[in-house]
Amino acid sequence: MGRWDSPSPTRARSRSPRDSKRDDKQDDKRDDRRDNRRDDRRHDRRDGRRDDRRDDRKDRDAQRKRSRWEDEDDGKSGSRRDRDRDEKGRDRDRERRRRDDDSSRRDRDRDRDRGGREKEKEKEKDRRRPTSKSPPQEEEPEAPPKEAPNFNRTTHLVSETNTLNGVVLKYVEPAESRLPPSSITYRLYVFKSSEILETITLSTRTAWLFGRDRLVADIPLDHPSASKQHAVIQFRFISKVNEYGERKGEVKPYVIDLGSANGTMVNGDAVPEKRYFELKEKDVVTFGHSSREYVLMVEK
Repeated sequence: MGRWDSPSPTRARSRSPRDSKRDDKQDDKRDDRRDNRRDDRRHDRRDGRRDDRRDDRKDRDAQRKRSRWEDEDDGKSGSRRDRDRDEKGRDRDRERRRRDDDSSRRDRDRDRDRGGREKEKEKEKDRRRPTSKSPPQEEEPEAPPKEAPNFNRTTHLVSETNTLNGVVLKYVEPAESRLPPSSITYRLYVFKSSEILETITLSTRTAWLFGRDRLVADIPLDHPSASKQHAVIQFRFISKVNEYGERKGEVKPYVIDLGSANGTMVNGDAVPEKRYFELKEKDVVTFGHSSREYVLMVEK
């Protein structure tokens, strides 16, 4: 038995190379375990951060989903409110139409009842009315409309009163008094020694009174030889029958002297008193001893 293998308990045992190898192995294992624990902790930390990131991502996704669901719920609730509002509006319209139909139906029933009562009243009147065998009377023709009053100087109102501005008129228009047609214009040119003093359009009235009295005269005469109511130019509707038996009428101008002191001349010839004398185009009319000449012209 060697020295190193002595089993004596009292002998101090020294370290052998085998013990040192075993110690080295144990140290290596211890280091490995420490390294493994360190690696495990590092991996745990990395896994924890990864898990944290994964949890954060899950939280964000869940929050996004919740917000989307809330938006959808809000949209559904808004559309539901709109639908409810539309349904309420349709209900109100339906109720309004129903009320209108009821009121129109009541109006029709009321009119029908009123019409029925009126018909019954008419029938009762017909039953009470005595029957007669006299033939039905023909309808009377409608009366012609009344002529409106005309307050101009030469009118029927003047003929009834025979006064104008407090002056008694010597002349009254005849029944055949008419205005000339609008297609023909009659003008009276006033000359004095080849000079035109005035132009008078005669087509605007049916009659023109000449004289010194300015209260009643339509065309005043200032010459002393003229009378207060000297003469009248009158438009008259005259109808004649031709050789074929056809009656034709025409409005023509006439002059009539009202019994003046110095008379009325046409083309130098005296006109009979109180008788119509027909005037034609280019006729020259003079009154009394006045030098003024009144020339009649016709424009078509």
